[in-house]
Amino acid sequence: MEEITKEENKIIKEKLKQIHLNLDNISNIFQISNKIKYKPLRTYDETTHKVYKYISIKDIDIYLTPTTRLEDINKKYKLAKPLTEYLQADNEEQIETYLEFLQMIKRLDISKMKELEIEQKELKKHIPYEIKYKNNFIWDIYYSETENKYFMMFPTKEDQVESLFYIISKKIESEKNNNIEKIYVPINNMDPDYEYLKRTELLDIENYLWYFTENWPSIYEVEDEDKNKTIYIIGKTSVYEKVQSLYKIRFSNREEAQKEFKLIKALFILESNIEQEYKFQIALSQEEKINFYYNHNEITYSVLPEFIKTEIEKKREKIDKLTQENLFEKERWLLLKETLQKKSQEYLIKEKQIVTFLECKKSFFKKINYFFKGKKKNRQEELIKNKEINDDNKSVNITKTEIAKKELYTIEDLLKIGIIFEEKEKEYKEIQMDIKALENKKQNLENKIKNATLYINEIESHKKSIFDFWKFTNKDHLSLLNEGEENKNSEQHPKIKKVFSYEEDIEEVGKKIDEKQRTIFKQKECDAIFAIYQNVNIFNLIRKQKKLKKDEKQIEKSLEENKKQYEEDYDKIKEKDFDIFGSVVEDKTKIKTLKNNKHREIEKDKYKVLDIHLDTTIEKYEDIIKHYEILLGQSYNNMVSPYDISVYQLGEEITQEDNWLIMNIDPKKEILKAEGKDNLILNRINIKEEMPVIFYSNIMFFDNLNQTLPLGMDISTEVLIDLNKYEKKLVSRKDFNINIVENQFDTDIKTIQVYEYDLNIKEEK
Repeated sequence: MEEITKEENKIIKEKLKQIHLNLDNISNIFQISNKIKYKPLRTYDETTHKVYKYISIKDIDIYLTPTTRLEDINKKYKLAKPLTEYLQADNEEQIETYLEFLQMIKRLDISKMKELEIEQKELKKHIPYEIKYKNNFIWDIYYSETENKYFMMFPTKEDQVESLFYIISKKIESEKNNNIEKIYVPINNMDPDYEYLKRTELLDIENYLWYFTENWPSIYEVEDEDKNKTIYIIGKTSVYEKVQSLYKIRFSNREEAQKEFKLIKALFILESNIEQEYKFQIALSQEEKINFYYNHNEITYSVLPEFIKTEIEKKREKIDKLTQENLFEKERWLLLKETLQKKSQEYLIKEKQIVTFLECKKSFFKKINYFFKGKKKNRQEELIKNKEINDDNKSVNITKTEIAKKELYTIEDLLKIGIIFEEKEKEYKEIQMDIKALENKKQNLENKIKNATLYINEIESHKKSIFDFWKFTNKDHLSLLNEGEENKNSEQHPKIKKVFSYEEDIEEVGKKIDEKQRTIFKQKECDAIFAIYQNVNIFNLIRKQKKLKKDEKQIEKSLEENKKQYEEDYDKIKEKDFDIFGSVVEDKTKIKTLKNNKHREIEKDKYKVLDIHLDTTIEKYEDIIKHYEILLGQSYNNMVSPYDISVYQLGEEITQEDNWLIMNIDPKKEILKAEGKDNLILNRINIKEEMPVIFYSNIMFFDNLNQTLPLGMDISTEVLIDLNKYEKKLVSRKDFNINIVENQFDTDIKTIQVYEYDLNIKEEK
């Protein structure tokens, strides 16, 4: 143990004074007669907390244990001693623990302890949205069910000791002022009391919500200052494409909990057992919870019985209809089977005649024999027993639905009738497949019969003269006999296209795009792409053939704002020496990083690119933008999209047909702009493969004179689109709710309208 110096001792005394702790006169509030009885849970994850409570600091006994926070709970409890045993130095053993306590005071940061106080003041006003909070792991508070008492078991080997001294300080203050000071903290190694839902039901609902949302939820029990308990289930779900949002489900009583549990369980059972028939959609409600929908109709616990009844009646009708259709299709199958048998017999007779002819070609005498045999027109045809077509003895199950009609049905009834319906549907599909197979076989036989008939007719036509027949038998005319087995119209398989996934593909695709754009675009073209990125609206105003007075004012305002920023950044700008070095401002020793990749490149300067300085005139400003706009128009078609991709823009509905647009490949980045805004519209444009589009890859933001710039789209995931080149068509419109997190206490549910457009390249006039 390190010795305490005089200077350190002075600091310790000052800190003790600030936390109101007098080591020479220890308050009775810290006295503990017998060690608390505590039995840890056998199965509990110490890294998570399930129960949060407002508890009185007065009621918390303090123990110190010479361990770390991650030590086994049993070991921590075994070594734990009351705080008072660390505050005395009467013998050698106590001196050691006393010095350890002084070392903890040395580590105490009073400013951080005050931050905890500010945090707890906020927590008294309202519970954090996600229940947990920044400093929730530092409190080390437990509950003894045996003694009905809370206690702190603080590990002395932890560097952060502010929570311990905060509790000590507040206990002293509460005694002095005779008031009740409460803190909002997680209770370690404690499960919910399962008053609203059983343990197994909580585990089940966790699994069910994972099934529907593909994210594991967190379940908490929170007890407020009035000892009212609420169960919170908090998780994430997709609200649009791969955009995810937080949801929160609350249960304040057993009735609420049971209704929600039974609803989610029922829908899970239906979808997981009859997945082809039932696929429930989920959406975020204005109350932040998950709502379930089927065919755009919301399913709640109150409508569940009616939903089950309606679905059973629909299934009944479908089963009856399928039974009749199966009988009809069975008749079709039998007729086709009979027709096929006749066609097979016909073909086998013709096949025998052709085989006999081919045998005669093998020698001169057989040819003569076949010629005169045919002349006698011996038409006695041997009936050939047809090979039996495989018959599965198909029978149509016409058993009536076994679910009796009644006023109320159960999930079990719906599952039973669903299975019956699936069997009927499977039976119908199998018959359809068999009919299709017989029809194909029939078509093949008809083609073979047609070809065989033509061949036989050809043989007969050459039997008028022995010499003509001799020439014919020396030729090979069998190429058409098997034509029926060949598929004349071979199926054209559509081209398989790779589906672009932002999360999985952006890194690889970004590198390929950046590499290609470096070869396509010259320096001035990259400057033009960078310039429009600074203010696309000004480029659209300059592009107008007829500008309004307000347009001119907006352009002037843009110039003035740029001048103001130039003036504010003037000291930084003076440090750059463009005249001597051009873009080579940094030497080889100046290393920068871009997404962990080193480089020595200089970022583009908007003042240089747009030629902004304090004397820039409005005419000069407009001329520069017009120049860049011409460059953009000339080079726009040079770059095309490597895949079908969708791009997004949060703003107003796209109405102008000839505007430049800057949009984002990642919808999540656009939706982040929703905070503090109302009447939100998310425009989505679908860009087809090989359509012109410019990507804001790394090369658009650096000059890359040293050729060290990493490949990729690490600065931006945006693209530049010239709507003047396309015709847009609105293909869908939908709404969704998303939960925007403002801070750890507040969220805001926003409704976003999505307008989705397809683009088609305009035909050149």
